[in-house]
Amino acid sequence: MNSTPLEDQVHDALHRRVDPLEHSPLTVTDVRRRARRIQRRRTIAAGAAVAAALAVAVPVGLAMNGPAQRTELPPVTRTPQVTGPVRIDPRSASIGEPPAVSLVDTTGPSLIASGETVGIPDAYEQITPYRDGWIATVKDEGVTTVQVLDSAFGLEDNVPDTSALTVADDGSRVAYAYYDGIRWIIVDNDPTGERAEETTPLPDGPLAATVRTVGFLPDGELVAAQVDPADGREHTFVVTAQGSTEPIPGFTKAVSASPATGMVAGLIRVEGAESCSAVVDGRARTDGEVWGTCNQQLGPFSPDGQHLVGLADIPDGPSPTLTVLDATTGHPVIDFEVTPARDRVVGILDVVWEDDEALLATYTDGNQQYVVRLRLDGTVERVAGPVTNDDGTVSLRLTAGAS
Repeated sequence: MNSTPLEDQVHDALHRRVDPLEHSPLTVTDVRRRARRIQRRRTIAAGAAVAAALAVAVPVGLAMNGPAQRTELPPVTRTPQVTGPVRIDPRSASIGEPPAVSLVDTTGPSLIASGETVGIPDAYEQITPYRDGWIATVKDEGVTTVQVLDSAFGLEDNVPDTSALTVADDGSRVAYAYYDGIRWIIVDNDPTGERAEETTPLPDGPLAATVRTVGFLPDGELVAAQVDPADGREHTFVVTAQGSTEPIPGFTKAVSASPATGMVAGLIRVEGAESCSAVVDGRARTDGEVWGTCNQQLGPFSPDGQHLVGLADIPDGPSPTLTVLDATTGHPVIDFEVTPARDRVVGILDVVWEDDEALLATYTDGNQQYVVRLRLDGTVERVAGPVTNDDGTVSLRLTAGAS
């Protein structure tokens, strides 16, 4: 999950005391077993929904692609087209199953993973299964630290001066960068431990030459970015499977990458109040755009690389809209919008994909925060919250990658 300027602002204000563990910890075996059960239940539910759709007329607001056949069942599209924006209102939405990714509630603090809630010793920025335990990040006064934890959340290793974690949607890879006092080093790891840790040292330089990981590409490649402290500009590059680095020109700030298709998305230009974004082929190593937009800021790709999140082009504050875009063309697939209010700020703070057909969004409404599930068929579900937050920080924190 990639950091945004909003996340950096709100996270820097975070400073919570450590609470003792209140429940028995989850082991990684427990997590994976429960994740499989949740996935089986969702598959059964999805099959029942399709059967019901075939037995009745198409609901108002949905249109099936292609004409119906006289002697055959009507064709079923993978993502029914929804006419008009879908309103998000977590207060009236149906309650969905717990998220299939890790969710930290900092008001406990507690961790929701694979349907179970347990107490945790810190309000982690991110956390995901790793080896026989967990890997997490904490932030204190703007400094991010990576922590390796055992199954009971006991600290095994502590790496200061790091970037945020980048986690593959299936949890098969986790990457970050850290400063060793002389240079920045990029780490690409296999959470199962079956593959040896891969490290790529960059040329000697100052701590201010900040490095962050962006996303994964096919064939074991990784997209990263580094700040030039002389002018503050960020330069995007690829770490190859052989450990060399190759630049990807054109980006002002890379945001996400797809290991399924090799596409990379991000900002390419900021002029005054206007910003423009684009998708490029990360394997080509050129600044040629596949497509671009000056109407939205781009977010993460779906796990299969077919869709991409678009958020309102607002410099600060949560986004009042979320559009799922066709990652190949940039054309909108479905639009979501928040339920507005005159006397309070309402919008979307953070987004991660749960699977190819659903994404999870942290939704803020004044001092209340929720997590909602948004499906490509227009379904909206509440999966967490509300929690009360009076200090402007993000209290419900999602980490991409299967929990």
